[in-house]
Amino acid sequence: MKLFRFPVILFFILSKLWSEPGDLVEYNYQNNFSVSTLQIILNSIGEDYSNVVYPISVYDIKYESLCVDGSIDTLSGLVSIPQEPLKAFPLLSYLHGTTSLDSDAPSITGMSIDNAEILLVGLMSTPSGFITIFPDYEGIGDPNKFHPYIVAESYTNSVVNMIKAVKQLSYEFQNNDDFQLNDQLFLMGYSEGGYATLATQRGIQLNHSDEIIVTASFPMAGPYDLSGTMVDHFLSIPSYPSPYYVPYVLTSHLWTYEGLDVDFFEYFNPFWADTLPSLYDGTHSGSEINNLMPDNPLDILLEDVLQEFSDNEEHFFRETLSENTLLDWTPESPIYFYHGTGDDIIPYQNSQVAYDAFIENGAIDVNLNLFPEELGGHSEIAFFCLSQGFQVINDLRIISVKGDMNNDGYVSLEDMDQLSFTILNHSEITDFELWAGDLDNDFEHTIMDILYLLDNINR
Repeated sequence: MKLFRFPVILFFILSKLWSEPGDLVEYNYQNNFSVSTLQIILNSIGEDYSNVVYPISVYDIKYESLCVDGSIDTLSGLVSIPQEPLKAFPLLSYLHGTTSLDSDAPSITGMSIDNAEILLVGLMSTPSGFITIFPDYEGIGDPNKFHPYIVAESYTNSVVNMIKAVKQLSYEFQNNDDFQLNDQLFLMGYSEGGYATLATQRGIQLNHSDEIIVTASFPMAGPYDLSGTMVDHFLSIPSYPSPYYVPYVLTSHLWTYEGLDVDFFEYFNPFWADTLPSLYDGTHSGSEINNLMPDNPLDILLEDVLQEFSDNEEHFFRETLSENTLLDWTPESPIYFYHGTGDDIIPYQNSQVAYDAFIENGAIDVNLNLFPEELGGHSEIAFFCLSQGFQVINDLRIISVKGDMNNDGYVSLEDMDQLSFTILNHSEITDFELWAGDLDNDFEHTIMDILYLLDNINR
């Protein structure tokens, strides 16, 4: 048996060398939900089920992605798919809130009561006509990796490459649980996910606009102004309701920018320097870490480090926070910010400052939705943000049928013109355009497709 070990190992090494970001590695069926089951679940929690139109199937996937250290590694995520092969659906990327537990990864919990956030969003999105993806994020779900927490680049990489992998999954599913994406892409997330949403929109616009266009984004309650609003907040308060967030950022930035062999004793009091690395190994919950933390999380820093952090804008932590602040660009796609003015974890001024900055930068379509303080804090306001966001996104969503070449929700002579143009000029088209114009299902555009489309228009 030992004779076979070397070829197997060699094959594994070579496959990693040849892999590219976005490659689908594997997928696993988890479960499905009928329309009646979905309606029963939503009714049981007092939610509207009128938008439940499609049964859904749920899969976890693994895919290759570029990591913040420049390497290619296998990441994971969850995808929820409407069961309707004759229509093409928009893609919704939902980015989850903070977790320090590998076991909370969406691909592990699936759409279940073990992860209320993912279950709720999945119920609100996929049955109404979205192909919904839930990236785990780099390092989440992998006990051998750390999560680059609040490192903007990592979220873009995760989302962009999961989108590519899901497109490959649609090819794998031809004639078996078929699904088709149209050319709409929506981004949404809450808390860390809100930050990740805005970071991903920026990353796509600046680095991937030749292959991906964001239709609209919905960042909710995220710390977008790290070097301003968030620093000022922590330097001005005596205590913080959830202190484990702060060392999560600090340890993440040290590991990301200084390397895994960084000396924590140069930054933290001895107990914390010795303890922090093990607390963020993916096996400890936020509440567990909170129970150990001082009321003011900055108290874990050495006194001279804290003083320099307060006074010197060129301090290491100040520089990494500035590098990951998300205000230095002009969004080209619509943005809908949501935040509660009573947020006790991430001050709503993050959204206000981001909104003001983008308007000043020249952005055309930026929207700010603030909820009154009496609706509650960070956790309590989450549902209101999601509910309002889905009202808007459902209005923007287009579900396409065969023949709808321009993806406007209708089959008309404009689609005929576009199909004729692609045939006559052999122009490059998207996967969706190929699907939409292929009315005779022969995987190409021909005169027969024009005749079928004309017949559909006449009828």
